[in-house]
Amino acid sequence: MTEYVWKGPISKTGVIDVFNQKQLTPSIGSEFTDLDLVEALKSPNADALFRDLAVTISERGVAIFRNQHLDNDTHKEVLNRIASASGRPSTNDIMTNALYPLYNDDPKVITLIPERVAERYGYETDPQKRQSSAHEWHSDMSFEQNPSDYSSLRLGQVPPTGGDTLYASAYDLYDRMSEPFQKLLENLSVQWGDPHYTQACGTEGTYKGPRGSPANVGFGFDAVHPAVRTNPVTGWNAVFAGGMHCQGFKGLTAEENTRLMDMISDLITKNHDIQARVTWEAPGDIAIWDNRAVKHIPTRDVVGKGKRKGYRVLSAGEKPFLAEGGVGRQVWRDGQKDGGMGGRVEKVQAVETGGKSGTTLEGINGNLNGVAAH
Repeated sequence: MTEYVWKGPISKTGVIDVFNQKQLTPSIGSEFTDLDLVEALKSPNADALFRDLAVTISERGVAIFRNQHLDNDTHKEVLNRIASASGRPSTNDIMTNALYPLYNDDPKVITLIPERVAERYGYETDPQKRQSSAHEWHSDMSFEQNPSDYSSLRLGQVPPTGGDTLYASAYDLYDRMSEPFQKLLENLSVQWGDPHYTQACGTEGTYKGPRGSPANVGFGFDAVHPAVRTNPVTGWNAVFAGGMHCQGFKGLTAEENTRLMDMISDLITKNHDIQARVTWEAPGDIAIWDNRAVKHIPTRDVVGKGKRKGYRVLSAGEKPFLAEGGVGRQVWRDGQKDGGMGGRVEKVQAVETGGKSGTTLEGINGNLNGVAAH
C-alpha cells in the first residue's frame, strides 16, 4: 500500500471570502447563499476555491449550499475536488456503494429514500411510538478501513415539512470532556461494524470493492480505529466513537463500554449548542460535511407528509490517526488569543492507507497556527 504521510494542517487562500457565508450556530455549520458550485468547477481559480471550501467545511463541520443545479456527475466532481484539495491520499477516490447493483443506481451515488432505508435497516417508518433515536447518530462508513473524509447529501425531492438533518460537532465532544477523560479516550480504540449492512452485502451480486480505497475491500466491515482522531485539515482532535456502527471500546468490560457509550450519547443529545439543524428548502440543496469532524442523524418524520429523495456521495479518506501533541479546537483557539502557536504536532501514528496501525513517523512538526503544508 502507498504510505499516507500527513504534512500538517492547511490554511485558506482567502478567495472564498467574496461569497456570503452565514454561520448556522457559533459552534458548527455554515450556509452559502451565493456560491454556485457548477460555476466554481469552471472558475480559473478553482484549485484555490476548492481548497478554501475544504478548509471551511473542516473547520465548521458542515456547509449547506442552496439553489444548486448539480446532477450526479457534477455532484461527484465537486466532492472529489474538495477531498483532493484537502490532501486526501492519492490512491483514494469517491466511494463505490457496495449495494448499487441491487438498485441499479449510479455506483458512486447512493439514492436515499426513507422507505428503502427503513426496509434495509429494520427501522420503523412510523415515528408515533418511537421514544429515542439517540443511537442513530453516526459517522458515515466508519466500519471501513478508510472511512469517508467528506460526505454529502443533495436533495432531489423535498417534502413540505420534515426530513431535516442534524449535525453535532465531534470537536466539541472532545472539548467538553475534562483533560483526564480526554486522555482516557486517547488511549482507547473502537471496534466498528454494521451487522445490517453486512447482511445486505451478503446478497448475490453486491460489489466487493475496492470502494474508494485499496483498503476498502470485502465485506468484513470490522475496522478498528482510535477513539480520538486528529483532523488532518485543521489539526484539531475529535471524538471518533459512539453512536451507530460503534460496537464498543477495545479492552473494556461490557459495563464500562455501556457507561462510556452513554456518556458520549449524552454529550451529543444534551448539548444542543453543539448541534446544527439543516432544513431542506428546495430540490438542489446540498450539504457537505467533514465526516471526521461531525456526527449526523436524519429525522424520520416524513411518512404521510410528502416524498423525500436524496443523493449521497462520499469520498474515502485516510486511515484515522491520532497525532501526539494534537490539540482540541478550544485549546488551539486559546493559543491564538494568547499569540501562541496553539499547539504543535510532533508525531503521527497509524498513517498508512492500507489501514495498518502502529506506523510512526517522527519529526512531523505540523504548525497548528495554519501554515499551508499541502
